[in-house]
Amino acid sequence: MSPWFHLGFALYLLNLLVGLAAQLGLGPFGLWHHLLYLGVFLGTLAALAASREAWLWLTVACLALFPKARPRTWLHPTLGVLGLLGYLLALRG
Repeated sequence: MSPWFHLGFALYLLNLLVGLAAQLGLGPFGLWHHLLYLGVFLGTLAALAASREAWLWLTVACLALFPKARPRTWLHPTLGVLGLLGYLLALRG
């Protein structure tokens, strides 16, 4: 796997953890979670371009739908988990 894949995956995991911390009320991480989203999106696009793993399209699609998914709704964490699944399936390939 390329370093871009690892960077994109690491940013994705970091954003999942920050979002989970915000959801659990462990601190005011909501702003950081949303700022990190841009880096995650760009990192995932770089990972896709470098690795050409088809499963990353699932992650890109989930990230593209996030603006429609309000925080604290069922869709927000569902998209997060599905996007993670895209990365995990790409690791297998």
